[in-house]
Amino acid sequence: MLDFTVYKFLGTLFTPEFNVTNFLKIANTAIDIMGEKLDGPPNILNIPQGAPPEIPRIMLSSSDATLYVNVSLVRTDMFYEIKPQPDSDGIDIGEYSEMASFFFREYYKQLDLKVQRVGFVTERVVFREDALTFLLERFCNKNQITEKRPFHNARRFEIHSLKKYPWQDFDINSWVRLRYYPTVIGDRSKAAPMLLVENDLNTKSFDEDPGASFGEKDIQLFFDNAASEIDSILTLYFS
Repeated sequence: MLDFTVYKFLGTLFTPEFNVTNFLKIANTAIDIMGEKLDGPPNILNIPQGAPPEIPRIMLSSSDATLYVNVSLVRTDMFYEIKPQPDSDGIDIGEYSEMASFFFREYYKQLDLKVQRVGFVTERVVFREDALTFLLERFCNKNQITEKRPFHNARRFEIHSLKKYPWQDFDINSWVRLRYYPTVIGDRSKAAPMLLVENDLNTKSFDEDPGASFGEKDIQLFFDNAASEIDSILTLYFS
């Protein structure tokens, strides 16, 4: 198994019937739930009427710019991220899962939301000089990466895979995205080869299941167990 470092989490509640009118109440609710974690200056945006509903109306953050809560007319996102560094310990997935589970349960209860969909995303990286070669050799037939074949001498490479299956009490969309690209780290003059893996677990979209409705126990079940499901997916790909 590769020694990945997790540097970004995203938890989401999709709320297509959310009536975002009392911006200050919503912002104060989120801040009260998170205590001192959202200690940065709140930002309530003056968005023109008729603007796309996905644009955040409320943006909250921690003073160290690692934790964000964004609220739009159709979803609430909690980001937790750091810059990927070769010597970084990353973020503990259990710590984030516990925090997201608590926040979204309380947020749901205090604002009396209708939640149609839930999602959990992780992004992790491993730095290695042979990152591109590793990705090509692991997921491509040898006769596709040799000279005069489609993937010979590739400079970037990505794989996107979607599976749909029942998990816990949910019908899950499970996206796995593998990407290679060199990225400049800090003051380095040379880009560092990096393999990025994004896991995206979410329930059915509004178009797939407009009548779906999740309560407090569903939210807890999802966020308490998403991390272990992602671990099992990574094992399938990289063990």
